Amino acid sequence: MLLRKIFPAMASKEERAGLGLDALGLFLAGLINTFLAFLVAVFVLGPGIVAQQPDLLQRAAWIAENTLRWQGGWLFWFAVTLSFAWSYFALGHHLRPAPPWPALAIGVALIAAAVDIVGVLVNLIVLPELAHALTGTSIGGDPVLLAVFQSMESLATALVNVTAFGLYSVAGLLLLPAVFATPNYPRWLAWLGAAEWGIAALATALLVFAPDLATGPLLVSFALYAPWVWGSAVWLLRRKPVN
Repeated sequence: MLLRKIFPAMASKEERAGLGLDALGLFLAGLINTFLAFLVAVFVLGPGIVAQQPDLLQRAAWIAENTLRWQGGWLFWFAVTLSFAWSYFALGHHLRPAPPWPALAIGVALIAAAVDIVGVLVNLIVLPELAHALTGTSIGGDPVLLAVFQSMESLATALVNVTAFGLYSVAGLLLLPAVFATPNYPRWLAWLGAAEWGIAALATALLVFAPDLATGPLLVSFALYAPWVWGSAVWLLRRKPVN
């Protein structure tokens, strides 16, 4: 506030630069999470994930034979996690701050990112080590190592695909009151956000109680995310800085 009163032109430039940076964060989040993450999951992680290879031993063998590719895919997942978490801050602190729903949403998103990173580290470090150990055992694999590999794989999936995603969905729902309460935020965009996070919440519930039914809502949620954050980025670029 003091800077704005004494040097209004400088303050305006700084605020516009801040809006531009936040808009860039939203554009990157949409690109990375809706498009690049899907491509990495399908074409890089490939047969190392349950969705493409249901046989545990074959998944482990593939990870052992393609360790650098597998680890490269999970290293990229840090960009997925960080850009997703950043998007909550990039939009949230431009919304109506009272009641403090945006601050709460940002806090929940940070917790989700922390959970996500733990799961990513399990995939990045622990699973390749176990996969190499399994490939060095007898045909059929050591039962103990098989159980440990499956447990670590299940833990990583629970952290990344269920817990973190569920917390991100809660954070998105927490943004909605502020989205609808912000006077100049486009109403069609607010309803698009409501659809996005409502479907994401449904997908989370299905992941917990009926995983076989979760694929459709998940795909719809991912498809809606990019248009919502990109529309929000355009809104930021077109609006005037708020005092």
